[in-house]
Amino acid sequence: MTKKTLKPIAVAAFLMAGIFIFTSGEAQIAAASGSSSTFSSRKLYVQHCASCHGSNGKSQTPEGRELMADDLTSDDVKNSSESKIARIITNGKADMPGFKKKLSVAQITSIAKYIKSL
Repeated sequence: MTKKTLKPIAVAAFLMAGIFIFTSGEAQIAAASGSSSTFSSRKLYVQHCASCHGSNGKSQTPEGRELMADDLTSDDVKNSSESKIARIITNGKADMPGFKKKLSVAQITSIAKYIKSL
């Protein structure tokens, strides 16, 4: 093989390797961001909601029973939009305090999505 024939082969191999590395990196980032998003949503939920609503959303904690907190796995909650759930988290409802001064809009939205997944 001459230098002329090796050069295009080397360039093609280099480009193929770059494409492979780039697409592998994108897949890893997407996978990591999805799982870390779910993890952080659950973590936020546990930190701010689980004392009343329970880790499973059924509100069977002592505080949840005392306050008659909504069962987040109920059809009423399941049929609510994420934006309605986010508004309740933001502003509160009955004995539930609002979280607009404690959590960012992104955090509230994340918790609302997590609640819909319960």
